[in-house]
Amino acid sequence: MNYSLIVVYGMLTLSIFTPFVALYAVKLAKEKKYAQHIKIQRNLFHTCVTGVILLELTIRLSGGSGSLVESSPYIATSFFKNLLWAHITGAVLTYIVWAFTIFKSGKQNKKSNLPGKFRITHRKLGYFVIIGLFYTGITAFIVCAMAYFL
Repeated sequence: MNYSLIVVYGMLTLSIFTPFVALYAVKLAKEKKYAQHIKIQRNLFHTCVTGVILLELTIRLSGGSGSLVESSPYIATSFFKNLLWAHITGAVLTYIVWAFTIFKSGKQNKKSNLPGKFRITHRKLGYFVIIGLFYTGITAFIVCAMAYFL
């Protein structure tokens, strides 16, 4: 197995398990274990961003995204192309909202305004992020299945 596939499979595994870890962090918040909730969310976010950067570097260094999936018979289908764009769009949107939520929550926490007015927005954004993480994991699995397993 080459380096590129290790990175792709690693990121796929991370994408599949991330929403479950995020749900565990929500459970901790509901139990008022806020410090653990914050630590898990920040570490999970940083791990995922690092994984995405590593994946992007691998894609670029291997000659672009097409070079990683060139052996797939599905690469030329409109379904695969649309699914790939939907995956990328959903993942980017999820990570942007996740970053905003972490950043804004950190500012509120430093001001000792938690739970405060941002609590309701934080909860809604958090659930949006978890749904987005499930979406990202599911679409990543389908993309990888079409590119490498089928």
